[in-house]
Amino acid sequence: MSIWRGLGLLLAIGIMHAKAQAETFQSYARVIGVEPIVETTYIEVTREVCNEPDRNTHEFMPLASTIGQDIREQQRLWHAQTSCTTVTENQPRERITAYRVTYRYRGYTATTWLSYHPGERLPVNVSLSPMP
Repeated sequence: MSIWRGLGLLLAIGIMHAKAQAETFQSYARVIGVEPIVETTYIEVTREVCNEPDRNTHEFMPLASTIGQDIREQQRLWHAQTSCTTVTENQPRERITAYRVTYRYRGYTATTWLSYHPGERLPVNVSLSPMP
């Protein structure tokens, strides 16, 4: 086999190989559904809760010699009956961690997860290659 014939054969194989490789281009797919993926975490929150005495069961002293003394005494008793406690609760906090996106490109429907909301169109890479 001559060297020229060998080079021609290699060139022909290279051309066939290049045609067999996939051609890739970018396009846009229509987004048909977006579902946010929400993660719930719990944060400890401490607060003070005070219980005030019931106004209906408030015991009144006999009238003091002056109205002013009576009011001051009632306020003192009221504050003495008020009790406060510290309460720690776990409060939920929600945040979106991802989006489950369903899209359609030329009749082909697929679902993927994205870290952002894509809007109405999703950029996609399209790859074409011949079947073996």
